[in-house]
Amino acid sequence: MSKNTKMFLFLLIVLIIGIAFYLTPYFAFYNMKKAVEDKDADALSDYVDYPSLRESLKANLNAKMIGEVAKDKEASLFGTLGAVFAALLISPMVDVLITPESLAVLMKVEKPQLDKSKSDLKPNSQPERSKTEISRSYNSVNRFVVKVKEKGSGEEPVELLFRRDGLISWKLYAVRIP
Repeated sequence: MSKNTKMFLFLLIVLIIGIAFYLTPYFAFYNMKKAVEDKDADALSDYVDYPSLRESLKANLNAKMIGEVAKDKEASLFGTLGAVFAALLISPMVDVLITPESLAVLMKVEKPQLDKSKSDLKPNSQPERSKTEISRSYNSVNRFVVKVKEKGSGEEPVELLFRRDGLISWKLYAVRIP
């Protein structure tokens, strides 16, 4: 093998490894989505940093609560006290709900059917198109964001924030709620 051929093969391998390295968060998100569809809580838990996610949700929900109270300039004393009380409940509630165990329980719950008999279903009908819009992008070499919103909605998207966990693994560590 000539020197040029060896150099070409080396550069080709480096290029393939670079592309694979670049695509790792996309694969992680795909695998998370598949785990949700398959109701596989164990597989989904592999992609979640629960302590960081809990802290992120607590901060988001508390900020949202404070923002709602601040918006209402004529908030009564009871309204303000209610918001403070709700903020006190957020932390323990998030601690209980955002765990691998509660995720497993939630994934086992079946979605109720809405008064549709089997005769109403068309056997060869096309699956309903997704009503959500998803965009994915890097924030930095070790940070990746997935934005999810309803199609055609003017609202801000919910952001799922991932960070690199090791060389090729990624974990959901935060959620930004608009």
